[in-house]
Amino acid sequence: MSATRFSRAHNIISQTAVSNNINNYPGADVNTDPRLTESFIWENLQLLHSKCVNPILDAFGPNDIKITSAYRCKALNKIFGGTSKSQHISGHAIDLVSTKHPSSLLWNFCFQNLSSFNQLIWEFPERGDFTPSKEKFSWIHISYIQDNNPKTTSISSKREDIHEMYQSEKTCKIGDYTHSIVYADNSIF
Repeated sequence: MSATRFSRAHNIISQTAVSNNINNYPGADVNTDPRLTESFIWENLQLLHSKCVNPILDAFGPNDIKITSAYRCKALNKIFGGTSKSQHISGHAIDLVSTKHPSSLLWNFCFQNLSSFNQLIWEFPERGDFTPSKEKFSWIHISYIQDNNPKTTSISSKREDIHEMYQSEKTCKIGDYTHSIVYADNSIF
């Protein structure tokens, strides 16, 4: 992955995979889905980093951004509660936190400054921002798919009052997601 400042290991290492004896190396699912080859997944991760992650690192600095999840094989994705169509399975998606700034600031930067992305989701802001001592926290999910980047924006939350704050004629709530948001408002917490 030459076009990134994170190593390959940053994109695949998972303590959950290790503790569950799961092979989370790209290509692990090629027997159940022939398109999920090692090279396919690494190429997707390289594009994701080049188009989305590196511009974030340029703005926030390499010591401020942490990957919480990138590639996930199907077994690991299932443990995390991901859907069978999760973009993490193909290496198209990554979850990031800022170690120094609110997740809302990171989301707003991406929305305002990235020229293309497939999805941008502000995940569970009610959990509060990342700190090393917290087990659960908010993050952003961002994905990039070559020739398929409609710039879908969303907030994910279990709290109905948060969805109500984002309700407008331009947004649409489906399950735990409100889509087509244009601002991550940290002041509501």
